[in-house]
Amino acid sequence: MRHKVLLIDPLYHPGGEAHLREHADVELLLRPERAAVLGAARGAHGICGRYPNKVDAEVIAAAEDLLVICSSGRGTDAIDIAAATERGVSVVNNPGFGKVPVSEHALFMMMSLSRHGFEHDAMTRAGTGWSDRLGAGNTIRDLEGSTLGIVGLGQIGREMARKCAGAFSQTVLAYDPYVDKATMDELGVEKVEDLVDLLGRSDYVSVHAELNDETHHMFDDAAFAAMQPHACLINTARGKIVSQDALHTALAGRRIRAAALDVFEVEPVGPDNPLCKLDNILLSPHVGGLTAGFMEQSAATVARTMLSVFRGERPEAICNPEAWERTKQRATRLLAGG
Repeated sequence: MRHKVLLIDPLYHPGGEAHLREHADVELLLRPERAAVLGAARGAHGICGRYPNKVDAEVIAAAEDLLVICSSGRGTDAIDIAAATERGVSVVNNPGFGKVPVSEHALFMMMSLSRHGFEHDAMTRAGTGWSDRLGAGNTIRDLEGSTLGIVGLGQIGREMARKCAGAFSQTVLAYDPYVDKATMDELGVEKVEDLVDLLGRSDYVSVHAELNDETHHMFDDAAFAAMQPHACLINTARGKIVSQDALHTALAGRRIRAAALDVFEVEPVGPDNPLCKLDNILLSPHVGGLTAGFMEQSAATVARTMLSVFRGERPEAICNPEAWERTKQRATRLLAGG
């Protein structure tokens, strides 16, 4: 039999979709309305919704034959894992490819903030850069020997720590309740038990945590009040970890010096977003991980994973292993024509 795959917006590279089409019937929806997603989900055996498209409980309920939901990247916050597990649907994410490109993007943002890159670019374009290179005073601070606070020491956070300690001899602090001190010691990172302590000691704070109930709006008014006035925030993780209102207040009131965001509470972001009107923030449109290599590898992995699940083979990066046996039983019955 030929399985049915639903792609809610394209995979990151056409090679993945082409591979899927060789072995399955693929329906691709481009920026679809909700009703179109629900309609296309009926009969689907595999779904991949490119972030931030949601595969929630309603979509899962509509897809009565669903076996697997694949994330286009590492994050799974757009997928209702509990609803999938209840239905015996396996959820698979796409880890391993993002740590290098996302850490590079965070490093680019930190360097841009340190050297006032976006301000100097605007000054030069306006013709004022030569006479007023430093503005009211020289606030450029060396990265060498500064302190970096990392929130969330997973794969990307660890790669960021490695790069920054090695390249700039930065003191690296980390807040992550799920990584023990011994592991951090091996990485050359100081474990900080209290987020407020980390914020008060850091010149730069880089966010690499997962979005969940614990981290939602972790950066609120109190968090920004704990940061040093010259400190900068970098977020390449998930937008909802940082309260946009609290960040806007902190930046507009110069409570912290600057911020850089690749992710936002609501995406996409347009000129009506209040953050876009500030002069001390660097913005990018959620492209931190989207290098050519990542996009090709990510799309290929989604295709291979779906096809392997259809064959009844357990995927490596399954997020809800408790659902696998039911997924496998249903996949086997489908192959047998049952």
